[in-house]
Amino acid sequence: MLQGGRLGLIDFEATGRLDALQQASMREMLVAVQQRDAGLLRQAVLEVATLRRRFDDEQLERALARFMAKHLGASAAPSAAMFNDLLQLFFTFGITLPPEFSTFFRALVTLEGTLTMLSPGYLVIEAAEQLATEWAKASLAPGSVEELVRRELASLALLLRRTPRHLERIATMIERGDLRARVSLLADEQDARAVARLVNRAVLALLGGVVGVLSVMLLGTQGGPPFTGDTSLFQFFGYFGLFCATVLILRVLVAVLRDGVS
Repeated sequence: MLQGGRLGLIDFEATGRLDALQQASMREMLVAVQQRDAGLLRQAVLEVATLRRRFDDEQLERALARFMAKHLGASAAPSAAMFNDLLQLFFTFGITLPPEFSTFFRALVTLEGTLTMLSPGYLVIEAAEQLATEWAKASLAPGSVEELVRRELASLALLLRRTPRHLERIATMIERGDLRARVSLLADEQDARAVARLVNRAVLALLGGVVGVLSVMLLGTQGGPPFTGDTSLFQFFGYFGLFCATVLILRVLVAVLRDGVS
Protein backbone atom coordinates (compact mmCIF):
# COMPACT_ATOMS: atom_id res chain seq x y z
CA MET A 1 0.00 0.00 0.00
CA LEU A 2 1.45 3.37 -1.05
CA GLN A 3 0.87 6.76 0.50
CA GLY A 4 -2.65 8.02 0.05
CA GLY A 5 -4.10 4.51 -0.02
CA ARG A 6 -2.86 3.73 -3.54
CA LEU A 7 -1.89 0.18 -4.48
CA GLY A 8 1.60 -0.60 -5.74
CA LEU A 9 3.10 -3.58 -7.58
CA ILE A 10 5.93 -5.64 -6.09
CA ASP A 11 8.06 -6.45 -9.11
CA PHE A 12 10.87 -8.49 -7.50
CA GLU A 13 13.27 -6.80 -9.94
CA ALA A 14 11.42 -8.19 -12.98
CA THR A 15 11.04 -4.72 -14.39
CA GLY A 16 11.52 -2.83 -17.61
CA ARG A 17 11.35 0.77 -18.71
CA LEU A 18 9.55 2.00 -21.80
CA ASP A 19 11.30 4.78 -23.70
CA ALA A 20 9.39 7.72 -25.16
CA LEU A 21 8.73 6.00 -28.50
CA GLN A 22 7.57 2.80 -26.81
CA GLN A 23 5.28 4.74 -24.49
CA ALA A 24 3.71 6.51 -27.46
CA SER A 25 3.26 3.17 -29.22
CA MET A 26 1.67 1.64 -26.12
CA ARG A 27 -0.77 4.55 -25.81
CA GLU A 28 -1.72 4.17 -29.47
CA MET A 29 -2.23 0.43 -28.96
CA LEU A 30 -4.61 1.03 -26.05
CA VAL A 31 -6.48 3.68 -28.03
CA ALA A 32 -6.73 1.26 -30.97
CA VAL A 33 -8.14 -1.43 -28.67
CA GLN A 34 -10.64 1.04 -27.22
CA GLN A 35 -11.74 2.15 -30.70
CA ARG A 36 -11.61 -1.39 -32.17
CA ASP A 37 -9.38 0.00 -34.92
CA ALA A 38 -7.24 -2.79 -36.44
CA GLY A 39 -5.40 -0.39 -38.76
CA LEU A 40 -4.36 1.87 -35.89
CA LEU A 41 -3.22 -1.15 -33.87
CA ARG A 42 -1.09 -2.38 -36.78
CA GLN A 43 0.47 1.06 -37.21
CA ALA A 44 1.19 1.40 -33.48
CA VAL A 45 2.91 -1.99 -33.34
CA LEU A 46 5.04 -1.49 -36.44
CA GLU A 47 6.47 1.75 -35.01
CA VAL A 48 8.53 -0.22 -32.46
CA ALA A 49 8.51 -3.82 -33.76
CA THR A 50 11.34 -5.78 -35.35
CA LEU A 51 10.39 -7.54 -38.60
CA ARG A 52 12.03 -10.92 -39.17
CA ARG A 53 10.51 -11.42 -42.62
CA ARG A 54 8.23 -9.76 -45.14
CA PHE A 55 4.46 -10.04 -44.78
CA ASP A 56 1.26 -8.67 -46.25
CA ASP A 57 -0.01 -5.61 -44.35
CA GLU A 58 -3.60 -6.33 -45.37
CA GLN A 59 -3.40 -9.90 -44.04
CA LEU A 60 -2.02 -8.61 -40.73
CA GLU A 61 -4.80 -6.04 -40.45
CA ARG A 62 -7.45 -8.68 -41.16
CA ALA A 63 -5.90 -10.95 -38.52
CA LEU A 64 -5.99 -8.09 -36.00
CA ALA A 65 -9.63 -7.42 -36.88
CA ARG A 66 -10.45 -11.08 -36.21
CA PHE A 67 -8.52 -10.88 -32.93
CA MET A 68 -10.60 -7.89 -31.81
CA ALA A 69 -13.84 -9.57 -32.85
CA LYS A 70 -12.89 -12.63 -30.80
CA HIS A 71 -11.68 -10.90 -27.62
CA LEU A 72 -13.52 -7.57 -27.71
CA GLY A 73 -16.82 -8.47 -29.34
CA ALA A 74 -20.23 -8.01 -27.79
CA SER A 75 -20.35 -11.56 -26.38
CA ALA A 76 -16.65 -11.70 -25.39
CA ALA A 77 -15.18 -11.31 -21.91
CA PRO A 78 -12.00 -9.27 -22.43
CA SER A 79 -9.08 -9.87 -20.10
CA ALA A 80 -5.42 -8.95 -19.89
CA ALA A 81 -4.52 -12.51 -20.92
CA MET A 82 -5.66 -11.70 -24.46
CA PHE A 83 -2.37 -9.83 -24.96
CA ASN A 84 -0.58 -13.18 -24.85
CA ASP A 85 -2.65 -14.23 -27.86
CA LEU A 86 -1.78 -10.92 -29.47
CA LEU A 87 1.95 -11.57 -29.02
CA GLN A 88 1.50 -15.04 -30.53
CA LEU A 89 -0.33 -13.53 -33.50
CA PHE A 90 2.54 -11.13 -34.12
CA PHE A 91 5.02 -14.01 -33.85
CA THR A 92 3.24 -15.91 -36.65
CA PHE A 93 3.78 -12.88 -38.92
CA GLY A 94 7.47 -12.65 -38.00
CA ILE A 95 6.94 -9.54 -35.84
CA THR A 96 8.91 -9.25 -32.61
CA LEU A 97 8.01 -6.61 -30.03
CA PRO A 98 10.59 -5.16 -27.63
CA PRO A 99 11.12 -7.23 -24.44
CA GLU A 100 9.68 -4.36 -22.39
CA PHE A 101 6.28 -4.97 -23.99
CA SER A 102 6.25 -8.59 -22.84
CA THR A 103 7.15 -7.43 -19.33
CA PHE A 104 4.34 -4.88 -19.44
CA PHE A 105 1.77 -7.46 -20.54
CA ARG A 106 2.88 -9.92 -17.85
CA ALA A 107 2.57 -7.19 -15.23
CA LEU A 108 -0.90 -6.39 -16.56
CA VAL A 109 -1.98 -10.03 -16.23
CA THR A 110 -0.59 -10.18 -12.68
CA LEU A 111 -2.33 -6.92 -11.79
CA GLU A 112 -5.62 -8.21 -13.15
CA GLY A 113 -5.37 -11.37 -11.06
CA THR A 114 -4.64 -9.38 -7.90
CA LEU A 115 -7.43 -6.86 -8.48
CA THR A 116 -9.89 -9.67 -9.25
CA MET A 117 -9.11 -11.18 -5.84
CA LEU A 118 -9.59 -7.81 -4.12
CA SER A 119 -12.64 -6.81 -6.14
CA PRO A 120 -14.34 -9.68 -8.00
CA GLY A 121 -15.74 -8.60 -11.34
CA TYR A 122 -13.25 -5.76 -11.81
CA LEU A 123 -12.00 -5.66 -15.42
CA VAL A 124 -8.56 -4.21 -16.04
CA ILE A 125 -9.24 -3.96 -19.77
CA GLU A 126 -12.26 -1.71 -19.20
CA ALA A 127 -10.16 0.54 -16.96
CA ALA A 128 -7.44 0.62 -19.63
CA GLU A 129 -10.03 1.52 -22.27
CA GLN A 130 -11.31 4.36 -20.08
CA LEU A 131 -7.75 5.60 -19.73
CA ALA A 132 -7.30 5.36 -23.50
CA THR A 133 -10.49 7.39 -23.98
CA GLU A 134 -9.09 10.11 -21.73
CA TRP A 135 -5.83 10.09 -23.70
CA ALA A 136 -7.74 10.39 -26.99
CA LYS A 137 -9.77 13.34 -25.65
CA ALA A 138 -6.66 15.00 -24.25
CA SER A 139 -4.90 14.68 -27.61
CA LEU A 140 -7.78 16.62 -29.22
CA ALA A 141 -7.76 19.41 -26.64
CA PRO A 142 -6.76 22.85 -28.01
CA GLY A 143 -3.59 22.96 -25.91
CA SER A 144 -2.48 19.50 -27.07
CA VAL A 145 -3.19 20.28 -30.71
CA GLU A 146 -1.30 23.56 -30.43
CA GLU A 147 1.66 21.76 -28.85
CA LEU A 148 1.58 19.10 -31.57
CA VAL A 149 1.55 21.72 -34.31
CA ARG A 150 4.41 23.54 -32.64
CA ARG A 151 6.55 20.39 -32.48
CA GLU A 152 5.79 19.50 -36.09
CA LEU A 153 6.70 23.00 -37.26
CA ALA A 154 9.95 22.83 -35.30
CA SER A 155 10.78 19.49 -36.94
CA LEU A 156 9.90 20.91 -40.36
CA ALA A 157 12.10 23.94 -39.77
CA LEU A 158 15.00 21.68 -38.81
CA LEU A 159 14.47 19.59 -41.93
CA LEU A 160 14.36 22.67 -44.17
CA ARG A 161 17.55 23.96 -42.59
CA ARG A 162 19.33 20.70 -43.39
CA THR A 163 17.95 20.40 -46.93
CA PRO A 164 20.52 22.66 -48.70
CA ARG A 165 23.37 20.72 -47.08
CA HIS A 166 21.92 17.41 -48.22
CA LEU A 167 21.33 18.70 -51.75
CA GLU A 168 24.90 19.98 -51.92
CA ARG A 169 26.19 16.60 -50.78
CA ILE A 170 24.12 14.79 -53.42
CA ALA A 171 25.32 17.17 -56.13
CA THR A 172 28.94 16.55 -55.08
CA MET A 173 28.43 12.80 -55.22
CA ILE A 174 26.91 13.08 -58.71
CA GLU A 175 29.81 15.24 -59.87
CA ARG A 176 32.37 12.74 -58.56
CA GLY A 177 30.45 9.78 -59.93
CA ASP A 178 30.01 8.30 -56.45
CA LEU A 179 26.20 8.20 -56.51
CA ARG A 180 24.99 4.68 -57.02
CA ALA A 181 21.55 3.13 -57.01
CA ARG A 182 20.83 -0.54 -56.55
CA VAL A 183 17.50 -1.88 -57.77
CA SER A 184 16.42 -5.41 -56.92
CA LEU A 185 14.53 -6.73 -59.92
CA LEU A 186 11.93 -9.44 -59.45
CA ALA A 187 12.10 -9.12 -55.68
CA ASP A 188 8.59 -10.54 -55.43
CA GLU A 189 8.59 -14.34 -55.50
CA GLN A 190 5.38 -14.46 -57.55
CA ASP A 191 6.88 -12.22 -60.24
CA ALA A 192 10.00 -14.40 -60.35
CA ARG A 193 7.89 -17.53 -60.85
CA ALA A 194 5.91 -15.84 -63.65
CA VAL A 195 9.10 -14.84 -65.50
CA ALA A 196 10.53 -18.34 -65.00
CA ARG A 197 7.42 -19.85 -66.59
CA LEU A 198 7.69 -17.49 -69.57
CA VAL A 199 11.37 -18.32 -70.05
CA ASN A 200 10.72 -22.07 -69.82
CA ARG A 201 7.95 -21.87 -72.39
CA ALA A 202 10.07 -19.75 -74.72
CA VAL A 203 12.97 -22.21 -74.48
CA LEU A 204 10.70 -25.20 -75.14
CA ALA A 205 9.07 -23.45 -78.12
CA LEU A 206 12.47 -22.47 -79.55
CA LEU A 207 13.86 -25.97 -79.03
CA GLY A 208 10.81 -27.51 -80.68
CA GLY A 209 11.16 -25.19 -83.67
CA VAL A 210 14.88 -25.92 -84.11
CA VAL A 211 14.36 -29.69 -83.84
CA GLY A 212 11.48 -29.49 -86.33
CA VAL A 213 13.57 -27.58 -88.90
CA LEU A 214 16.51 -29.99 -88.55
CA SER A 215 14.13 -32.95 -88.87
CA VAL A 216 12.65 -31.58 -92.11
CA MET A 217 16.19 -31.06 -93.46
CA LEU A 218 17.06 -34.68 -92.61
CA LEU A 219 13.90 -35.92 -94.33
CA GLY A 220 14.82 -33.96 -97.44
CA THR A 221 18.35 -35.41 -97.55
CA GLN A 222 18.72 -38.15 -100.18
CA GLY A 223 20.70 -41.30 -99.54
CA GLY A 224 22.27 -42.00 -96.21
CA PRO A 225 22.97 -45.24 -94.39
CA PRO A 226 20.14 -47.79 -94.66
CA PHE A 227 18.14 -48.35 -91.47
CA THR A 228 15.28 -50.73 -92.24
CA GLY A 229 13.55 -51.55 -95.50
CA ASP A 230 13.38 -48.45 -97.71
CA THR A 231 13.97 -46.12 -94.74
CA SER A 232 17.39 -44.58 -94.33
CA LEU A 233 18.97 -43.55 -91.02
CA PHE A 234 18.51 -39.86 -91.96
CA GLN A 235 14.79 -40.41 -92.49
CA PHE A 236 14.46 -42.27 -89.18
CA PHE A 237 16.05 -39.41 -87.28
CA GLY A 238 13.93 -36.97 -89.27
CA TYR A 239 10.65 -38.67 -88.30
CA PHE A 240 11.81 -39.07 -84.70
CA GLY A 241 12.81 -35.40 -84.55
CA LEU A 242 9.42 -34.32 -85.92
CA PHE A 243 7.74 -36.39 -83.22
CA CYS A 244 9.85 -34.75 -80.48
CA ALA A 245 9.28 -31.26 -81.93
CA THR A 246 5.52 -31.87 -82.02
CA VAL A 247 5.52 -33.02 -78.39
CA LEU A 248 7.50 -29.94 -77.25
CA ILE A 249 5.30 -27.47 -79.10
CA LEU A 250 2.09 -29.18 -77.95
CA ARG A 251 3.36 -28.99 -74.36
CA VAL A 252 3.84 -25.23 -74.70
CA LEU A 253 0.39 -24.80 -76.27
CA VAL A 254 -1.29 -26.81 -73.52
CA ALA A 255 0.48 -24.77 -70.83
CA VAL A 256 -0.55 -21.50 -72.48
CA LEU A 257 -4.17 -22.59 -72.87
CA ARG A 258 -4.30 -23.81 -69.25
CA ASP A 259 -2.55 -20.96 -67.45
CA GLY A 260 -2.61 -18.10 -69.95
CA VAL A 261 0.37 -16.29 -71.40
CA SER A 262 1.80 -15.42 -67.93
